[in-house]
Amino acid sequence: MPSFGGVLISLACIYVAYVGYQFLSIFYPKECTASSSTAYCLQPAFPLGKAKFTLELYGRASAVPGTKAEFIFAERSLKLTEPFERTFSVPLPVQVVKNASDYQITLALFPEGASHGVHSPDAVHSTITVTAFRKPGARARNLLGAGEDSSSKLGVGSESAKSDSPWIHWRSVLTINSLNSPFAFDRNAFPPELQHLVKLQSQDAYLPIISASRLSFKEADLVQVNSTDTRALLTLRFEPVSIGQLRLLQTLELSVESLKSFGFRDTDIDDVKAIFNDTNFYLLLLTIFVSVFHLVFDFLAFKNDIAFWRQMDRSVGISSTAVLWRCISGFVVLLYLAEEKTSLLVVAPAAVQLVIELWKLSKVFKVSISFRGLAWAPRSEAERKTGALDSQGTRYLSYVMLPLCAGAPIYSLMYVPHKSWYSWTINSMANCVYAFGFLFMTPQLFINYKMKSVAHLPWKALTYKAFNTFIDDLFAFIIRMPTAHRLACFRDDVIFIIYMYQRWLYPVDKSRTNEFGQSFDEAEPSSGDAGDKVKSE
Repeated sequence: MPSFGGVLISLACIYVAYVGYQFLSIFYPKECTASSSTAYCLQPAFPLGKAKFTLELYGRASAVPGTKAEFIFAERSLKLTEPFERTFSVPLPVQVVKNASDYQITLALFPEGASHGVHSPDAVHSTITVTAFRKPGARARNLLGAGEDSSSKLGVGSESAKSDSPWIHWRSVLTINSLNSPFAFDRNAFPPELQHLVKLQSQDAYLPIISASRLSFKEADLVQVNSTDTRALLTLRFEPVSIGQLRLLQTLELSVESLKSFGFRDTDIDDVKAIFNDTNFYLLLLTIFVSVFHLVFDFLAFKNDIAFWRQMDRSVGISSTAVLWRCISGFVVLLYLAEEKTSLLVVAPAAVQLVIELWKLSKVFKVSISFRGLAWAPRSEAERKTGALDSQGTRYLSYVMLPLCAGAPIYSLMYVPHKSWYSWTINSMANCVYAFGFLFMTPQLFINYKMKSVAHLPWKALTYKAFNTFIDDLFAFIIRMPTAHRLACFRDDVIFIIYMYQRWLYPVDKSRTNEFGQSFDEAEPSSGDAGDKVKSE
């Protein structure tokens, strides 16, 4: 009979295959052909790659209805199949400078030489807001009084630096996507995600498709507008894309915006945008593939880990120092990730892991909670011997850890700018956790060495966690996270390799009784059933 894990992995494979098929159907849609009797084909009105166009940009303050938009920029002799990038300055209306209005840019694309220009019947228009109201971030400074960090985006003496009210910020990068190749649409089965972008020239021809991409907006590109600013720099990127890419980007744009209703912050949405917008299509499919299996392995690791610790009534061979350290480090990491405004994709698993580690700590120290209060169960002789080995390993560890954890905060205080003393405290503790945390596995490795056994470890859970560790190595390059947290993903690989070496070095000896009071009889049972027979003493 197949195991639960095998069934779950099989279902994950089926789901991944289905998602891959859906992505391929979006990315490589079926083109309309005239041979079909029921097809009503829409062809491009102009030959892409040959026809030349003019792109003009106009801007105005959105809080002033009826105000005529002012001309900003024009790109002439434009071919829709050729990318370009331009940087220019934009005049800011007084309403925007005074934090009273958003700023909107209208795009107008029309054939070169059209007699009516932007008012030509062949002109395509699109409007997008390029400002956002954001609360100012804290300024980093040297806490010993050496001055403020010049890398801060806020201007000295600005209004937003003196209050916590939202202030207008300028999106310094605007990306425009265009369809880069002719495609015949079936009018009876037109892609719904593109309907708002299509303008018909006639019953069987459509004008060029362009889209101002909101998916490319990033919080990192926001620049604060000060009361003394009269102009702002804007980088315009024109990026032709295939029909599949355009459909995918439009679908994701609608989906990403809906994440706000689920409580996702703008920085969290940025992470999702980066995964889909800045990632190669095939790497994107690989990311989706491994993400599904990451969830499966997470669940299986969680299931087996909980099962192991629930059944454990003796902490023989388990380092209480390592468990306690995982609780402390988990709490520090959670505070650090919150301080760095890290993605919920990273924070949420860290919070769940902390809760599990606290429960494990109660099992190791045999603490039970009831209406009568806290109760401690007595420890056996074998557990006291494990505690003695744990203390010995911890003493050796302290010779290395104390100097390192004392020197790192002092260096950080003297040479690294911080937003506050709290930020320095959290960052200092987090740096010790990330840089030297793996050393706290020394007591557990020392116990394994002295007992010449690793049978007391939850190997099923460790195996699934190992798979996820290698998947995290891929995510470390895709999801935004602090550099220290990214390096910690690779540090976990080293820890797993050490565990595997000890498992090879101390194989399970089925001819002797292990530390759990079990022995294994390798003789086949008389009934003919396969497998080892376990005899508990």
